[in-house]
Amino acid sequence: MGYTQNSFKRISLEEAEQYIPLSEDYTGITVDKCPYYTSHTDADGWDNIQYFTGRKRNRYINRTNNSYDSWLYILSNQSMPGHLKIGYTKQQPDQRAKQLSTATGVPTPFKVEWAFHCFNAEGLEREVHQFLEQSRIMGNREFFDITIDEAKQVVYKFGQNYI
Repeated sequence: MGYTQNSFKRISLEEAEQYIPLSEDYTGITVDKCPYYTSHTDADGWDNIQYFTGRKRNRYINRTNNSYDSWLYILSNQSMPGHLKIGYTKQQPDQRAKQLSTATGVPTPFKVEWAFHCFNAEGLEREVHQFLEQSRIMGNREFFDITIDEAKQVVYKFGQNYI
């Protein structure tokens, strides 16, 4: 099986502004899957190459917030101090918290700390979870050992690409 090189397309710095750079992407894409790159010489004379995903910034720009289709929520539970659950739902976040609170293994109800209304909260959740991987409590669970403010900042930062 032979090695096949990806063909990257060089784009201008102006064109690059419409795409998400690999350095800001937490979907798991690797450099060999990036379709675009820019190249310029910096002030010190070094070649600066930056790779870009095919994901456009502002891809939801022509939609209105009245048509958002989902929520990314941050939940706390007094039985799990210091841990937050970060997930997504197409329901209202309060409804999702009530649904999760009915499980027999949950001694106290979940509380919605904050919710972010957007398009494609499932995609946003993947990026947030990958970015917060070092704070994840266990494996593929949606629980993280971070403060509410830290969680909100991360969700808001990545969420700008989903509104």
